[in-house]
Amino acid sequence: MNSPQHPRHSDALPISAFTPSEVASDLSWAPDMAAFDEPPLTAKAYVQAYLADPTTWWWSTNDYSSSEADVVLKRVLAIAAEAQLPDHEEALGQVGVGPLENMMSDTLLDLLGAWMPFTPAMRYALSSVRMEFESPALQRRLSAMIAGSLRNSR
Repeated sequence: MNSPQHPRHSDALPISAFTPSEVASDLSWAPDMAAFDEPPLTAKAYVQAYLADPTTWWWSTNDYSSSEADVVLKRVLAIAAEAQLPDHEEALGQVGVGPLENMMSDTLLDLLGAWMPFTPAMRYALSSVRMEFESPALQRRLSAMIAGSLRNSR
């Protein structure tokens, strides 16, 4: 949902694919903890910390600015890739109603195509996105992707 504080920046998403192997091999998306006088975090440690306490780490997926959209998307994808249901419902819901909702666009769905079929965790996060504000075509497209993932996961 657009708001003055968090305008939609789906047009800022990169054109290159964010495949699972790219996200796993490019660790530049982990938060820089030096700004908080904290020791550096590995990507794995960041994801585990986010999953364990999403309330503390919400800020790390809350910057939708065009300069940070690709970093935030990589964080979201890494979180969803490691999350397990039902243990991480809060974290997955948070990335659904936050960054995924704000980045929702055909471009985002194009990028998410590399992650098909979606894991149960990714389906949960995407089901948290409030789609009533999106075009009917985008709503149908996301529904079809989720339904296709359900068929392919059986």
